[in-house]
Amino acid sequence: MTGDMLDLLKSFRSNKFVLLVDIRKVFLIVRLALEADKNRFCVFVKDGDRLRCFCYSILIFGFTSSPFILGSILKFHAAQYPFDECQLVMENRFYVDNLVVTESDPAKVRKRLQEGGFVVQSCKSNCNSFRSETRKDGALSAHEVGWEVVLGYRYNPISEKLCITPVKCDASASPKRQILSESARVFNPLSLYIPVTIRSRILLGELWKLGMKWDEEVPPEFQNLAEDLSKLSNMHFCRHTHDGNRSEELYLFCDASKEAYGFAVYYV
Repeated sequence: MTGDMLDLLKSFRSNKFVLLVDIRKVFLIVRLALEADKNRFCVFVKDGDRLRCFCYSILIFGFTSSPFILGSILKFHAAQYPFDECQLVMENRFYVDNLVVTESDPAKVRKRLQEGGFVVQSCKSNCNSFRSETRKDGALSAHEVGWEVVLGYRYNPISEKLCITPVKCDASASPKRQILSESARVFNPLSLYIPVTIRSRILLGELWKLGMKWDEEVPPEFQNLAEDLSKLSNMHFCRHTHDGNRSEELYLFCDASKEAYGFAVYYV
């Protein structure tokens, strides 16, 4: 029921305007109306010789099932309206309680959520008119200037730049186990930094070929790579790459070596 993160990230790089929204206390809004549902969320406490049962009346944040239930409720609320683009946004652009929109009227999406009892907060957008509107009623993010975290990446609504979350890799990592742990700290699902991060995979592949054990000390080859990985957040990319409503084509060029594949993609 939660939107696919990779699809959301790809959509996030399309179209001119961006809207990022959190729903305030979203799990506390969802109340369990039926007694049978309340019995599914309960805790038992021993009180002397008695065993007391306490049932929750609201959806609990932190349960494995909670994001699924929330997603079902958001889709149910969206289905109460005539089918339109706004309904598609509400059904497919949520990641748990975070809404990521680039192809719809921000004000219309916000109004429809509020009609369902969902109070939006911490609104972030590169649309000046929407920012002015949310600033008046206090829904604009208090730290509106600077970098925001969007699905693992950092985004600046003012400069329209995108980069990874800064990481600090330990250059002294030596055992293969620690090298794998340190190199995995870079969260890069869009592969924007793959020309650098591929080096860690090549290094680990070479260690496997040498038959190195997980906790065996290896030559200090990770030091230079660790420094480069720690500097990746200084490299920024433009968020807006294309307009989603235009008919365009992808041209992919690729080549291979013994160590890795290389590719370049053009969107025209």
